[in-house]
Amino acid sequence: MDGTNNPDPYNSYEIIEEKVLHGSRKIISERLKESYQNKIHASVLKYLDVGKLKEFVKEIKKGSIVDHFVRAVALSLTEKPEFNATYDGFSYKIYKDINISYAVNTSRGLVTPVLRNAQKLSLDDFCRKRREIIALVIEWKHHNSDILGGTFTITNLGNSGVDLTLGAIINPPQVAILGMARMCKLNISWDDSEPGIKELLPVTLTYDHSVIDGAGAAEFLQILQDKINNPKGLWR
Repeated sequence: MDGTNNPDPYNSYEIIEEKVLHGSRKIISERLKESYQNKIHASVLKYLDVGKLKEFVKEIKKGSIVDHFVRAVALSLTEKPEFNATYDGFSYKIYKDINISYAVNTSRGLVTPVLRNAQKLSLDDFCRKRREIIALVIEWKHHNSDILGGTFTITNLGNSGVDLTLGAIINPPQVAILGMARMCKLNISWDDSEPGIKELLPVTLTYDHSVIDGAGAAEFLQILQDKINNPKGLWR
């Protein structure tokens, strides 16, 4: 039996709503499907100690934790530029400029506005431009130039109460995406150190294993930890 005459098992179900994907939602769906099919996704998880970063933000009273964290990611990419790249299946291109795509949930779906040259901006310009670009996409007043050309993506689900970000899909043609979860306090120790309460930010780095190895991913996250351990160095 080939099953061609079997009735649809869902025919008897009451449908609340039926949608045909179109517009931006359809584009998002197609791009994510393309990425999942054409890139070899691999992920590493790390609890980043953000205690010193939080103290620094409280001290200077300028910018949010996210502003300073995104800056730390940008500076980390200058030291591990292989993550600041694109790969189309043929050509692996590594870029000098750090153009961060920051995922924002809007009424029309997920949009990734681009914060350009994030490694060069002053603190004031960085905070202002990040606020402005996010406001544009939320109000759906952006142009294509505002959302195209990113070289690395950050997605932040911490504000939604998510504890871990697993299974993020790489934003094609980029080669990596960093997922942020919500900060937490844990009584924890590593290696032979004594346990203690630490303020932690769980992050997941998903990368294209076609062009990047796990050791490189681990190195990138350690560089990022070093950056947020020295927050005054983020804006020199």
